[in-house]
Amino acid sequence: MLALLFRAAINGEEITIVVNETAGLYRGNFPVNAAYNWPEPVVRDRQFKLLQNGKIIPAQFQPVQAGDKIQQFEVDFRATLAPYASAEFTIKPVEQSDVIEPIRGFQLQKYDQGMRLINDPYLHWRIDNHLKGVLDEFQFGKSDFWDPQDSALVLKLADGSQVKVTGNEKGDLKVLKTGPWAVQFNYSLDARQLGLRKVKSNVTLSFDVSRSWVRVDWRVDDPAREVKALAVPMKIKLSEPSRQNPTLIDFGTTTQIYSSLSGSQSAELRANYDYFPREPKYVWEVLKQDGNKMRQLAVGRQQSGERSLPEGWAHIMDSRKCLALAVDKFGQDANDVIRLAADGRFYLQRTPVDRGRLRTGKYIQLRYWLHFVFNPQEVSAATSPQSMKTPLEVHLK
Repeated sequence: MLALLFRAAINGEEITIVVNETAGLYRGNFPVNAAYNWPEPVVRDRQFKLLQNGKIIPAQFQPVQAGDKIQQFEVDFRATLAPYASAEFTIKPVEQSDVIEPIRGFQLQKYDQGMRLINDPYLHWRIDNHLKGVLDEFQFGKSDFWDPQDSALVLKLADGSQVKVTGNEKGDLKVLKTGPWAVQFNYSLDARQLGLRKVKSNVTLSFDVSRSWVRVDWRVDDPAREVKALAVPMKIKLSEPSRQNPTLIDFGTTTQIYSSLSGSQSAELRANYDYFPREPKYVWEVLKQDGNKMRQLAVGRQQSGERSLPEGWAHIMDSRKCLALAVDKFGQDANDVIRLAADGRFYLQRTPVDRGRLRTGKYIQLRYWLHFVFNPQEVSAATSPQSMKTPLEVHLK
């Protein structure tokens, strides 16, 4: 999904948007999001329609601006594209003669501790009022996937201390977007609530009804550079591993590296941004740890002075459940880590390097996806990690 704010390129009362596939991957019924400015202010409940090749197609429209007369709206819809293909879609006002079929999907329910997001008959999410555990619960059919007790968002400070962002009762969950196809929640904390000088934390969870994933966008404004790294410890509920039935894992580097874990074993993918361009260090490494022993499974050298970045995704699974994890801009301007453990624990860390030189030096951002599917993922997942982390691009014609 890609959200952009467009000024209307209009022909009469219409907006034409172009959706491009840029990663060389087939996209079947893939989520698309675009925000647009209507040329003139209209009443807040103005109804729009989305057309492809002159035919009305299902879409979720939502105002994103306060006031009775507004211009800013969002649309969520689906697109099916061949690799490197493009498609055009047109937004027009609904006319009296139009027949708009209602779309079904998410149900959002409030309860004492937070919000329930239901996508019957299979997907049930629960989000705590204070974002405890990032997710409070996720059930896929009869399978319970998520362990909130071992999941959090944590600030690692320059002085060596840590501040947990999630579960802070001074912050409250807010609904940013609600509809049958797309829902967003936000959880923000200022410096006073965090007990820090100038740090602000903003977390957005995005859900799409056509996928069993959640996208997490975490931005930390840190003008005084109090924060050294963003850390995300998490856990998926897997069966107890053994040598006969180990936990299976793989990593997306410049190729695919797979292994198995049992006992206390773990493995990790590191993107070593701060080593570049000093030879002969590796741009990325996959390491496996067993007790006090650590060994390299694979490494990536820089080629001809260029960095060959890892794709930055992973799977962790038992004989039934599987989690696909993907990190946006993995290793592009930070030392990034994805660590997987035999017991279902997994861990992300983003450590910015040379923030004084980078234009993003006053803030740190981490976007990642959690996609819950069943093993084998080649059968149950509608979307690969590569596709998940490279949304379709949207622009005006």
